[in-house]
Amino acid sequence: MDVDVMVRVLFCIALLFVQPVASAETAWNGTSSHSRVVGSGDVRDPAGARLSLSSTETGKEGFSGAITSLDAAPYRGRDVVLSGVLGVEEGTGNGALWLRGDQSGRMVVFENTRATPVTLPDGEQERQLRLYIPLATTSLKFGATMTGVGRIHAASLRLHAEPPATGNVSAYEVLDAAISHIESRALNRSRVDWNTERAQLLTDDLMGQPAGEAYPKVRAALAKLGDRHSLLRTTNQAAQDRSTAIASEPLMTNASDDIGYVRVPGLRGTDRRATRRFAADLCQRIEAMAGKVSQGMIVHLRGNTGGNMWPMVSGLFPLLGGGPIGSFQDADGNISPWTERAAEGCEVDMTMTPVAVLIGPRTGSAGEAVATAFKGRPRTRFFGQPTAGVATGNGRIPLPDGSVLGLTQSSFLDRTGELIPGRLTPDVGVEEGQDAIALARAWLRSAPE
Repeated sequence: MDVDVMVRVLFCIALLFVQPVASAETAWNGTSSHSRVVGSGDVRDPAGARLSLSSTETGKEGFSGAITSLDAAPYRGRDVVLSGVLGVEEGTGNGALWLRGDQSGRMVVFENTRATPVTLPDGEQERQLRLYIPLATTSLKFGATMTGVGRIHAASLRLHAEPPATGNVSAYEVLDAAISHIESRALNRSRVDWNTERAQLLTDDLMGQPAGEAYPKVRAALAKLGDRHSLLRTTNQAAQDRSTAIASEPLMTNASDDIGYVRVPGLRGTDRRATRRFAADLCQRIEAMAGKVSQGMIVHLRGNTGGNMWPMVSGLFPLLGGGPIGSFQDADGNISPWTERAAEGCEVDMTMTPVAVLIGPRTGSAGEAVATAFKGRPRTRFFGQPTAGVATGNGRIPLPDGSVLGLTQSSFLDRTGELIPGRLTPDVGVEEGQDAIALARAWLRSAPE
């Protein structure tokens, strides 16, 4: 090789591993008119940056946020790591970091730490996220978010790039495996001409590219299914799922006037110890109310956005019972019944207790599975609005780089064998401004048969 050519090649390779140099303080903005942001320092500096985010209202989004933007050129083809120390100074909300890559104004990759939120009682907590930046990315956007109202701060907020963590696995291998699984196992696989999709997506240039380059193409293939539920969990996200099981909101129970109440949150993650603790806690709380709820129980699923259905139905075993409580049905008509055992140490039988189930548009995925488990149960009535419309079963399928397909492979059947047509509808509609809990309590007091 000519010496000049070799020098240019080595120089280009070296550029890939040079960290961007800090040049000025990071400029922060609010994500909405009610987001107040003050910051100092540079996220590219070893000392990092600081920011304070506050809001006295959430608006229709339900959260406030801080945002900044950088040119993506120095980060393309690499993993970007955003880290910082988060703390909630006041308020009942929680804080999280977020990071995304855009291509000409269109989001192509996104990650956040919402699965491990920081709340006021937590004190200061370190948080970190890692995201592969595709070669076509034009800008990075990142910052912090706060749910609810109050004030949070982030210190030692740093952004830097590292070589991709997926090793020698190529984008071609990941995409080839993903398409093979999708075309053979997806519930809606017959809707797509997979020979055409392969020709368009699985190009030879992917053989020499990092695994992360496959992710946008995998998501494009999943979008063709039109099921609104299939998804891809990156290597880092999949590892987090295996090591955690985090509720979307606090589990809440109480009993008054002979009526019990349980709010069942969503639960993301599959860590065995954490899921068992969740199921046992839920089951024991229900068992503790058994002698105090002669009029019935309210099961609140309106904020249950999904995750892992099995700890939820295991914890609700006293109300659901041990027989088949629903089923999966795949594209070929094969049926797999749901049979879940009670959480450890929980044996009370409340299967004849009247139950009012609260559902709504945020009841989704595994939340809809839990609602389906109550469908067809004697002395049970549903209150609220229609659910999210993703009442389908996702299977976890590992890909060569450690990422995971959450592939929609089945529909739900209730315990009577009736197919759930995408979403569940209530028996009693609850309009905006009405109190669903009050309506449920009134029905339970009427001694339902």
